[in-house]
Amino acid sequence: MQYCCIGDTSIFPQGVNLRLDVKPIKDKIYLNIGEEGLIKGAFIFESSEGRVKIGNNVHIGGANFISRNSISVGNDVTMAWDITIYDHNSHSIHWEHRKNDNHQCFHDYIKYNGNNIVNKDWSHVKSAPITIQDKVWIGLGVTILKGVTIGEGAVIGAKSVVTKDVPAWTVVAGNPARVVKQLTPENK
Repeated sequence: MQYCCIGDTSIFPQGVNLRLDVKPIKDKIYLNIGEEGLIKGAFIFESSEGRVKIGNNVHIGGANFISRNSISVGNDVTMAWDITIYDHNSHSIHWEHRKNDNHQCFHDYIKYNGNNIVNKDWSHVKSAPITIQDKVWIGLGVTILKGVTIGEGAVIGAKSVVTKDVPAWTVVAGNPARVVKQLTPENK
């Protein structure tokens, strides 16, 4: 598949839903998936700079990766269903910077066969890479937002919203997610 590098032993029960909402850069790999992955998800690239890299032995039950920047998933990661990983804010928090967004989206949707962000002004939208380190377990319905690093072996509780870095070998839960347990060497 063009714009992807997928390990020979990875499996996609429902195929790869790769959506490039921009004119892709020739020969750029937007999606890189390692070996022995079982991947169910949608990969949406909202700028030519976006990219997603997934390591080896990763199981993704169902996730939406939305990238303008960078999302990196380490090795031996387990992800449940209904997960959203979003490396940008989508809109400015300031009305003056976003006041034309809906109008532009409406007209782009009509003119460009459903691509409503082809002419979006991203100049005031904050974006930052997301890193999910090795051995992480992410529960059902989790949302991970821009700029977050999830440390090795961390567990993210179901329906949590992760807005800040998660220390290695901890369990976090809630909205916003916060540490609820430190994993001891016996628990690792």
